[in-house]
Amino acid sequence: PKRPSDTTFEDYERTAFVSTDIDAVSTFSLDTDRTSYFLALTWISNGYPVDPNSVRAEEWINAFDYGYARPAGEDRFAVISDLVRHPIEGGWHLARIAMQAPDVRDDRPLNVTLVLDASGSMSWGDRVAIAREAAETIRQSLGARDRIAVVHFTTDVLDRYTVKHSSPDNEDVVWSIERLAAHDSTNVQAGLNLGVQLADEARRERPDAYNYIILMSDGVANVDATDPFAILEGAPDTDSRNPLRLITIGVGIDNYNDVLLEQLAQHGNGWYRYLDDTAQARETFSRENWLALSTPFADQARAQVTWDPAVVKEWRIVGYENRITPDHTFTQNRREFAELPAGTATTVFYELVLHEGVSLSAVLGNVEVRWVDPATGDSVSQTAAVAGPTDVEFDDADRFLRLGAIVGLSADRYSSLSPQVENAEVDYAGIHADLSALQGRLRGLEGSLGSSQAYQDFSFLLDELTAEAAEQAPSSGYSQ
Repeated sequence: PKRPSDTTFEDYERTAFVSTDIDAVSTFSLDTDRTSYFLALTWISNGYPVDPNSVRAEEWINAFDYGYARPAGEDRFAVISDLVRHPIEGGWHLARIAMQAPDVRDDRPLNVTLVLDASGSMSWGDRVAIAREAAETIRQSLGARDRIAVVHFTTDVLDRYTVKHSSPDNEDVVWSIERLAAHDSTNVQAGLNLGVQLADEARRERPDAYNYIILMSDGVANVDATDPFAILEGAPDTDSRNPLRLITIGVGIDNYNDVLLEQLAQHGNGWYRYLDDTAQARETFSRENWLALSTPFADQARAQVTWDPAVVKEWRIVGYENRITPDHTFTQNRREFAELPAGTATTVFYELVLHEGVSLSAVLGNVEVRWVDPATGDSVSQTAAVAGPTDVEFDDADRFLRLGAIVGLSADRYSSLSPQVENAEVDYAGIHADLSALQGRLRGLEGSLGSSQAYQDFSFLLDELTAEAAEQAPSSGYSQ
């Protein structure tokens, strides 16, 4: 089937099972991105098969609201853990660990710097219209104490459209956003350089404000630095006490660089979103949503799970391939660890092989979460036990746990359609069988979740993934 042209994704090597005799510790950055999932929905809705390289299972899992209870206080996560029998692998178990941030009200003002891609590739489809709508919705969502600046870039910065930080209702700000249009080549470096400069000036003038740089682009950098790390090195943030938070907003299907946008956000102390149309732009940045997204609860957030080798024989994390970090870095505050807005949650699933005959009351291990408090700059940690083994059958488990597991395993299995080693054989039949089994499990949730748009969208997507896995299987050579 035809695929979009000139798309750039990173094929991260899938994780393997690890024996606790060799390594009983799993360390990873928390994550609240969900772009990979919404990209897949957009591709399918436009008649394209999902590129396995575009699939990051953690972003599919974290795209859904699982209804976690909020923590009792505003200074800690609610940590939830469960264990059920694996839905498609006999003899295995599946553990869920979730970290739910509290809803925090923070009256600190915002400094927002919009860095808008005005290059020629933005003329494809309705990219400019989506970016313009998102920018205008953000402007309208800001309060009287907030300030906003605007930068347009193509081959270089378009100076006539640059507006330094001003009141959200400033006529020059409104005019600049309205004039966004597509022009020449793409110099993301130039746009971000000026964006960081303006944001740093605003930070020094208003040290009590939170600072956001919002890049809206298709990610196709082709002038000056084109690598995300080189771009960030060229526009460094030198004040870690009150960091500049880089949010990336992707638009477009063809001619789209997911890697650049995802990595800029991950290593720029921010998060990454994808917008498919102007309605989604308005919804994502409506005042209610923006107030939550623009209130950081945890900077440089990461988790470390330590399994009890007497209970857990082998373990494997589902997804998070580019969020896994060496165990020794866990106590270090590093920019590539995640920023979590207030009220958001991170969910992770582990496939487990338990030792035979373990006690039903045994604890699997413990999880420690570490982060930096954005308001004080203090390092904070929190520890919780991971729920012990039970004989809960998958179909008897909480409906949202089942949904998250099906979503994560579907993404994980589908991503393996891309061979990890060149010329390696792909188990098409096994992948198709797993996806078909997960389809059956999902149908078991139709009675309780079938009326929700999220369930309907994922059901449609899983049907397409399963069909695509069947189509990619090589011919047997026999006539039909």
